Parts: sequence; structure tokens; C-alpha cells
Amino acid sequence: MVKEQGLNITNVYNRDIYNNAENNTIDESKDYSRWKIIYPNYLNKKKKVNEGRRINLKYCVSDPTVDEIALACKELNVSYVIEKKKYYPRDWLIEGRIRIKLPNQNNDILNKFELMKKIGLKLQTIKVNVESNV
Repeated sequence: MVKEQGLNITNVYNRDIYNNAENNTIDESKDYSRWKIIYPNYLNKKKKVNEGRRINLKYCVSDPTVDEIALACKELNVSYVIEKKKYYPRDWLIEGRIRIKLPNQNNDILNKFELMKKIGLKLQTIKVNVESNV
């Protein structure tokens, strides 16, 4: 959660918050092509299924950002890489995507659909904490 990690609202929305994090810097020697891709539209409550939403509305939040999804992945202990200069093909205005390694280290998240539901639940708690700090 945002409050527990000592982050304030300005840090959550700062696009460079994870630049120095060990688990999300892009290493050119590694091959990320087999990692699963998650765009923010997959978890956006405001989008319809034909606009790119992939999971049920009860797991979605309004306008998630790549940084919020990264924070949820960090809390779920999932290996991820942020690609900020990539765009969702259906919506070119939304910048960024996350590549996630599955299965994760603990083998408790086995597929992308299950992971997106868990990220959605984490995002709901992150959004509540951010809004309560305002």
C-alpha cells in the first residue's frame, strides 16, 4: 500500500519513481520477448471490452497508470519491466506498458488473466489510499 511504503501522492504519480529500481530497468542483454504484456487499458473501468478492457469491472479502476500497475506488481512480488515509450494500438493516447514474467518466483500466479485480477484488486487499494491522502 502507498501509505505503508512511506510514499506520498507526488511520488506515486512521478513518472520517474521506479527508474532506479533493480527489477524494472531494461537490460539489453536479457530477452523480454516471452514476458507477458499488460497495458493500462486492460484494467481501465472506463473502457468497454471492444476498447481494450480485458477483465471484469469489479477488478478494474478508473484510469490506471503504468506507475500504479508497477506498484501493484511490486507488492505482488512479480518481476516486471516498464516500457514507457510504447503505446496501446487501440488507444495511442495512453503511454506505457509493463512486461511481466510468468510464472512468478513463487509459482502462485500462473496465467495472465489471474495476474490481471490480482493487480486490479491491488490497484483498488492503491487508489483508495491515494485519494485519502489528498
